Amino acid sequence: YGYALLIKKLWQDFKMDLWIRKVSAKRRVSFDWIGALAIMIAERLNDPSSKRAGYFHQEEYIGLSDQAIDLQHFYRTLDLLSEAQESLKSHLFKLRQNLFTQSLDVVFYDVTTLYFDSQVEEEKALRQKGYSKDGKAQKTQIVLGLLVDQLRNPVSYHVYQGNTYEGKTMQDALARLKSKYRIDKVIVVADSAMINKENREFIDQTEGLMYIIGDRIRNLPKAVSEFLIASENHHPLLVKAENYTFSSLEYNGRRIICTYSEKRARKDRFEREKLIAKAEKWLANPTVLKKVQRRGVGRFIKPTENEVYQLDLANISRDEKWDGYKAIATTTSLPVTEVLGKYSDLFEVEHAFRTLKSQLEIRPVYHWTDKRIEGHIAMCFLAFSFLNYLRNLTGLQHREIIRALDMMQVSKVKEKASGTHFYLRSQIGPEQEILIKKLKLAVPRGTTSECSLKQYLS
Repeated sequence: YGYALLIKKLWQDFKMDLWIRKVSAKRRVSFDWIGALAIMIAERLNDPSSKRAGYFHQEEYIGLSDQAIDLQHFYRTLDLLSEAQESLKSHLFKLRQNLFTQSLDVVFYDVTTLYFDSQVEEEKALRQKGYSKDGKAQKTQIVLGLLVDQLRNPVSYHVYQGNTYEGKTMQDALARLKSKYRIDKVIVVADSAMINKENREFIDQTEGLMYIIGDRIRNLPKAVSEFLIASENHHPLLVKAENYTFSSLEYNGRRIICTYSEKRARKDRFEREKLIAKAEKWLANPTVLKKVQRRGVGRFIKPTENEVYQLDLANISRDEKWDGYKAIATTTSLPVTEVLGKYSDLFEVEHAFRTLKSQLEIRPVYHWTDKRIEGHIAMCFLAFSFLNYLRNLTGLQHREIIRALDMMQVSKVKEKASGTHFYLRSQIGPEQEILIKKLKLAVPRGTTSECSLKQYLS
């Protein structure tokens, strides 16, 4: 019963009835698509599975629908979500400002890939083969771009073909953000994978947009990089207990902040030593050396005369001088500590992806048509919006929330003498108490008749 109470309450908090009326007004729908959506969200939170499994499990979620929903109607609900996804994103964005009473001044952007249980590509379709962040190069995939705020609330998302280069998605995502939501000023925070000349120029030329983006210090002109890593140009940062310093330089319309960390230097040395050890193993087995590429282990191996290979000591020495250094570029006038703090908060979008992939199991995707794929992503986006709202409201972690909901159960019992049915509610624990208190839920009594239970869940 916990999922029914929760979803009905979130329906109110997120004013979903307003959005539902807008969607229904444009389409004649003769089935209970709202109940189907509620069941799919409950199933996604509880035990992520296929829509077909959700169809068979719907009886477990008491109070989410007044009637059994046909399997085809679950799929048709995805079609509706695909058609209405832009209005859903707009609705959630406006509600986010009301729920969290904060302006959107910083937005974090990153992309990931979602693979399919298929190797078959279809021309011009979303499902394509490309660089996989899940290590599923042989499978088709889509690229998902996600914008989140400092509280990990999703701001918007965009779906791209699976062979799209992630850096090319940034301009499209930001252009839509500016045009659809009429944002005046916002700082975009992204990692170095998003940085290229075109993206930088787009942000520079778009009024109200600024950035904090990871820069590639090794790719900067030699005079710039040498200045940034020179010890005499570094200043201590007192916010760190360890030896943590920074230098700063204005270059090509942006401020580049270069930090040095002893902890990061130790990590860089450790990673290089692992690659050198692997390179030495390769050198002991010449048959594998023909496949050497100039990255990873291969960058520490060089050929000599007569196709003899050896460790590239000069390259190893050059690599050592970058140990511990990291560059961040920004067009803001924020103090160094704030720039570094906002960049470190980029992990929020990584946490969002982790939740979507592990807790909500957004992939592998089993749908084949673009419409169903987009509907599936929209449903997962809504489920994540709900789950993250609960995390911020209750202070509980995602798994604690799901565990609490799983334990909010009623058991149907038949009285032998009268033949009537009633329900026994499970004991309420500490985590359920938090959910009930924060959401102001009215839970059933310990023993409840069928009629009374329907009233609780109506």
